[in-house]
Amino acid sequence: VFQNKDGSYTGFIKVQLKLVRPVSVPATKRVPSLQAGRSGPRTQGVKRRTSFYLPKGTVKHLHIFSYTRASEVIDALLRKFTVLDNPRKFALFERSEKDEQ
Repeated sequence: VFQNKDGSYTGFIKVQLKLVRPVSVPATKRVPSLQAGRSGPRTQGVKRRTSFYLPKGTVKHLHIFSYTRASEVIDALLRKFTVLDNPRKFALFERSEKDEQ
């Protein structure tokens, strides 16, 4: 943790994900175009979603500031995992450990 001149702090936090529901991520499927030209068949991406469970105990480290809001931390995590679900479906809880308890 580093303290800035203005009194704010910057540093890394360790976020351990414990999701009980699957998350939606983009799944692109390549399909042949109906307008294939002389140079051969073209493909275009079709936007689809797929759902899966993140492994229990998945950990991500994020660089934050003392003024970073919980909603910003959730948004950053969803971007890192390319999750398409609404950020309001997620909550952030603080957990402290002492002597690995």
